[in-house]
Amino acid sequence: MSMSHCRVDTYPHPELRVYSAGNFGEIAPQRLSPMSWSLVGRPMEWGTRQFVRDILGPQRWATGSDYVFTGYFNCRPYHNLTAYCRIADQVNLLTPEDVTAAYFEGIDPPRSSSGRRPGRLRRNGATARMLRELVELRPRVIELEQAVFDFEQDVDAVLRDEAVWRLGELAARGDALLERAWHLHIISTSGAVAAEVLQRTVVGRLARGGNLITNWLKEPAELPWGRIGQLAPLADGPARFVQHPFYEIADTDLPWSDYVIPPMNHTPPATREESDLSPREALIGMSGAARGRAIDASVLFLGDVMALREHSKSLAMRLLHAHRRFVPVIAAHRGVAAADWPYLAMRELRDALPDRAEIELRRTACEDALAVAMPDYLDLSPGAPAHHQPHRTPHGAAAGVCDGIAIGLGDMPTERGAVLACESADANVIPILPFVGAVVTARGSQYSHIAIICRELGIPAVVSHPLATDIKPGQRVYVNGDTGEVRIVH
Repeated sequence: MSMSHCRVDTYPHPELRVYSAGNFGEIAPQRLSPMSWSLVGRPMEWGTRQFVRDILGPQRWATGSDYVFTGYFNCRPYHNLTAYCRIADQVNLLTPEDVTAAYFEGIDPPRSSSGRRPGRLRRNGATARMLRELVELRPRVIELEQAVFDFEQDVDAVLRDEAVWRLGELAARGDALLERAWHLHIISTSGAVAAEVLQRTVVGRLARGGNLITNWLKEPAELPWGRIGQLAPLADGPARFVQHPFYEIADTDLPWSDYVIPPMNHTPPATREESDLSPREALIGMSGAARGRAIDASVLFLGDVMALREHSKSLAMRLLHAHRRFVPVIAAHRGVAAADWPYLAMRELRDALPDRAEIELRRTACEDALAVAMPDYLDLSPGAPAHHQPHRTPHGAAAGVCDGIAIGLGDMPTERGAVLACESADANVIPILPFVGAVVTARGSQYSHIAIICRELGIPAVVSHPLATDIKPGQRVYVNGDTGEVRIVH
């Protein structure tokens, strides 16, 4: 099977052989076009490799096809459960179980290839390097935001003035910016696991029963999605990406247009109502000065890392939306048919174009890939069972209780307080959230983007609940975001 033309790429990594859809699979379950994969998968893979190299030193890697995205079939590090469990196994405080609990719900950690954990000195070094990455993260994200804003302004100017001579410059800058954005997102995504473990450890030791109220200790004020939702109705504002699929820039082209959800142009709530005294402040006040400061620091550290995770993602989404606007213009300028550019990689559109036969091979490959049922878990280790179904446990991800009429992702709510029930969801459901009283998803963890948004906006949410796929629009549903209980009332 040719590596460049393979229909479904199942080449295993030489060492890291366990793959899971994980958090990315929750929000992008359909296969991306080759163009979108070159803007998401390739820079995300680069960012992952850079992060792992910075923490653990040089590693062995394997790369599959650019042309067919079938989730973890492509064996990319971001979908590689073994790779992230290896990081956790080589730093202090973390365990592979922490990774699976955060991002790969229902999955057991794979066995370590070495059979033993590295020594304390090596773990101390990796921990120090990870901490350095997290400490430097905020100024890097702020710097990137300015660069993304400048890039958006230049894209507007080029398209407005039809300055085609600048299109190549935009493409090159866009590649570099996407690499930076995904790299920072990988750092914060990994760092959030460490920050959550730190908070759980500190609160568990210093406050009796503290871990029973961890959902109430989340501080959402610095998360970006509420502000993005307020800006979404502005026609030319920085939040216009919310009205489109996040990862697929060929969202108006077949076959990918069949998988996207039409945008709903509603304005979300202006602000979340905050109580005079937050649960975090109450716990700190009852814990004494020294203990209170330690609890406060651990909670705010997790909140800061989570905010940077969401901020870096929003910047990556803004960059993808900018590409959605100018890539078709580059394609037309280079004589590529409107139906063909989704089958190219970005570097090919910039440099040497493939011939017609190659494009047709990729078109067929994508059609084949879309017909493949994606498993949740794939273990290519010797002796591994052929099939494995994750055992998901319902989890209350955002506190509160709601009893309302169920709707699906494609439904227009008829009244406020509806219960959104779906397989999974991402931040581009923000326009519908003014009408939502609760959210139930069949997939996800507390770090799912929909769970984070619900906590930020004060909307009760339960993730990883098997009943989510059985709920029909129009049914009345009870949702308890504290306990994880969901039931169909009638």
